[in-house]
Amino acid sequence: MGRKTIGLLAVAGAVVLALGAGLLSHAGLTRYQQHLEAPGPSAVRESADGGFRTHLPIVSIDTFGQAIPGEARDGSVIPAALTVRDGGAGDNALTDEPVLSCDTLLRYRGNSSLHFDKKSFRLKLVDGDGAPLRVRMLGMPGEDEWILNGPFLDKSLLRNYMLMNLCGQALGNTPEVRYCELFVDGEYRGLYLMMESVSRSQAGVGKAVEGRAETSYVVRLDRGGAVELDQFSSYAMLTGSTFNVVYPSSKSCTPEQAEYIQRDLSRFEKALYSLDYDDPKLGYRAYIDVDSFVDYMVFNEFFQNYDATRYSTYLSREVGGKLSIGPVWDFNNALDNYMEEPFDATGFGFPDSLWYHMLLKDERFTAQVVRRYRQLRKTILSDAYLLSYVDDTVAWLGDAVDRNFSVWGYTFQDEYGLLEPVGRNPGSYGEAVDQVKDFFLRRGAWLDENIELLYQYCHPSATKQYQH
Repeated sequence: MGRKTIGLLAVAGAVVLALGAGLLSHAGLTRYQQHLEAPGPSAVRESADGGFRTHLPIVSIDTFGQAIPGEARDGSVIPAALTVRDGGAGDNALTDEPVLSCDTLLRYRGNSSLHFDKKSFRLKLVDGDGAPLRVRMLGMPGEDEWILNGPFLDKSLLRNYMLMNLCGQALGNTPEVRYCELFVDGEYRGLYLMMESVSRSQAGVGKAVEGRAETSYVVRLDRGGAVELDQFSSYAMLTGSTFNVVYPSSKSCTPEQAEYIQRDLSRFEKALYSLDYDDPKLGYRAYIDVDSFVDYMVFNEFFQNYDATRYSTYLSREVGGKLSIGPVWDFNNALDNYMEEPFDATGFGFPDSLWYHMLLKDERFTAQVVRRYRQLRKTILSDAYLLSYVDDTVAWLGDAVDRNFSVWGYTFQDEYGLLEPVGRNPGSYGEAVDQVKDFFLRRGAWLDENIELLYQYCHPSATKQYQH
């Protein structure tokens, strides 16, 4: 693509940005986006003593010389100290007075990322007595659990920040994210993303009532957990992953509550995988928030995030309400960043996935997906908006990118390439960013031309066995 074309797209992006923001605000969905609202690199003053300064928040962790657990997946943690420096003016130094100092229980987190050199962390904030400590973190809502995500496989440093924010402009329960720079035991560890963890309050469900089996809940489809479920999709072997209960917590979830959640999920899945799947009263629509399932598919399909519906997949339900899918989570493997398998920005993944294999047999659902895709392509999924978003974020990060790769730059060498085949690994930061932009353009072009092919999955020839 020529520079002239990209320039025109950037101009159009500003128009689309304003239009999209207007539409989304009208829908009552607003979202703080750090690169648009926080001071940029130009706010940083020269340091007379040559000390570390940045426009980003500075997060420091002191482990007191302890080894950080997490790789054994045994749930062990260590006590550590957390300090945050963020004066709000975009000029932060290690010598500044912290805006937050507290104790935390610390461990590594992740699955495949546990094997990366640049680790991610889970923080459980506690007070002096060891009780949970809810605090607002970098302007995000008050919680006691936080994730420090370390972009390593994602050499663009963009995926989780950008894609979470894109989803958050359309989906109300998307975790908030903030860039920061991290020090561990005084050692600079690079650019990180502070993220809300998925919790009851973050998912927007009410508290469980003590002594009652019927409960609001949040569950995660992943590799297992403390309170595992054996609902219909598990024992019918529709998925190889495992549902586990996030809320109520493993410490408070009673056997009766676990049984209730299991039965509740099974009711939805049995209705969906039945001959009456498309019946308004007997089928899936009686049990789920359809709009949430539509949006979840549109975003994850557009980003080719096919870990969705297999891993890091959340469902939540308020007592008396319908089952919602989300929040979205973990875009590390999206945009052709899956280690073992390349994606060429063509094709569909969701028609073969859990639940959607059946949902797309319903023409009404498929029509909603197509309609929603067309709508979002005019705003926050337009080429112009996406390209502008990438460029604006990279410009706002500024020198923080160079500082990050002063530590992690060796990973651009061929022998450290984790993507297969090796030619997929970018050789520089600029190349990593260009790969993201190129993917957006190719994926959007293919979907624009082929999105209505989804109707093949609800054609009478494909649903013949369910006709009644």
